[in-house]
Amino acid sequence: MQPDSGLRSVVERFIAAAAQPAVLDPGEEPLPLVGQNWSITEWNGRLTLQAWDSERNLVRKIVGIKSQHRDRITLVTERFPKRVGELQIADLDAAGGVELRRKSSRIAFRDRFRLILAREFPDWRTEDVSSDANLEQSLSPSYVRAYLRRGSGTGSFGIAVIAAPPDTHDCSAIVPFGLIWLDYLRRREKGMSVNRLLLYVPIHQEQATAFRASLIDPAAVTCQMFAYDERDCTGAIDFADAGNLESNLPPCHRPLQPNLQAVELPDLPFGVDQVEQSDGSISLRVHGLEFGRSAGGRLFCGIGKKRPCSAATLAAMANEIARLRKDDAEDRQHPLYSQYPEGWLEAQVQANPRIIDASLRPGPIYGQVPIFSGAERGIIDLLGIDDTGRLTVIEIKTTMDLQLPFQALDYWLRLRKHLAAGDFERLGYFPGVTIRRDAPRILLVAPSLEFHSTTETIIGAIVPHIDFTRVGVGANWRSELRVMFRLRGAERP
Repeated sequence: MQPDSGLRSVVERFIAAAAQPAVLDPGEEPLPLVGQNWSITEWNGRLTLQAWDSERNLVRKIVGIKSQHRDRITLVTERFPKRVGELQIADLDAAGGVELRRKSSRIAFRDRFRLILAREFPDWRTEDVSSDANLEQSLSPSYVRAYLRRGSGTGSFGIAVIAAPPDTHDCSAIVPFGLIWLDYLRRREKGMSVNRLLLYVPIHQEQATAFRASLIDPAAVTCQMFAYDERDCTGAIDFADAGNLESNLPPCHRPLQPNLQAVELPDLPFGVDQVEQSDGSISLRVHGLEFGRSAGGRLFCGIGKKRPCSAATLAAMANEIARLRKDDAEDRQHPLYSQYPEGWLEAQVQANPRIIDASLRPGPIYGQVPIFSGAERGIIDLLGIDDTGRLTVIEIKTTMDLQLPFQALDYWLRLRKHLAAGDFERLGYFPGVTIRRDAPRILLVAPSLEFHSTTETIIGAIVPHIDFTRVGVGANWRSELRVMFRLRGAERP
């Protein structure tokens, strides 16, 4: 611990050098040190730091420095005689500053949320209030979890509660984590009835979460949702009043006079797929990795951003990618081999749909169909149709993702809306096929060992009329697409 004589200069130099200095006091939001809203003074041989804004005034006696790093300095403070604590001053603009701000905000919200629950559930005991990660149980540090308990013995009841802090980017992801938290409590508290799940989200961010939560089976889980404001006032959200589901489906274009827009493609190596797009262009791909396009009579090439190019440049790129991106490639660490594995699996499914599901029509199968929802743009991996005319959402993953069922449901909700409105026929999808008005099916396709361990728990809590099928494929799916298991709903392998 550094002696008092050097404290002031060390602290002032750190604050002066920081781009965004702020005080991180445990249990409080970061307090920026800007302008004239802070001071360091000496009185009676002791150093005092004071910082304030329009809502808070923080005063701490500094007795030493515990540690100092490039992005933060940890001070030892004394709030009461002989009772020491810690206080951090951090540069929120530094590399670790964003995470420090997020962690500090989560801790502050955790304490706020504990008070909310104590106020709204005075007859219940609040336990396990935490935002710590629990990797073994797949519990995220992004949300605050709590457990409400009433009674004792066999007549006791419990409620699982989970809340999204105010700075949460995507509040809708709270729904599967809430179901996982509920399942964990049910397994832990075997002698107690834990049938309720409460979701708390910031006000004005409840719509997407409400759509997801409305798909939870009330026979399996009693789910309620609340929105809170900046003053921690809360209000219940009626799932039926979540508003209209906004989305737009782009037309499936086909050139009226193809010969006028077509451009002669160079000789391309074996393995290059020419995939018609809904906008009328031709996508050139090697195992799902797009490297070129033919559109409006012009050629474009590039991984990611496309630029106009000549036929010779396009052919050279195609040959190089085809050499490196093949199932028996020698260099499997090369970016052109490892990049976009989901596109590779998607291409395998698109080329062999009946291996995945014998009822799927071989074509057309639309890849990367965009669905616009307000300013956001979602992409369906594959959209197919079966022999009976029923639409099928095919969602593909090559690595574990516990959000997979709800990602598919996000598209399912929007497809159901467009299906009911007759948009697929009107916009030119599946020409010559009579499309049934039944809700779409969902196929989740992944390597058999890459389905997340929580998938059955999540699907088991969803209303049973949604038709889920999980298809696990073999580990060597790049060379051969082979189904290892096919499970309906929440069935376990």
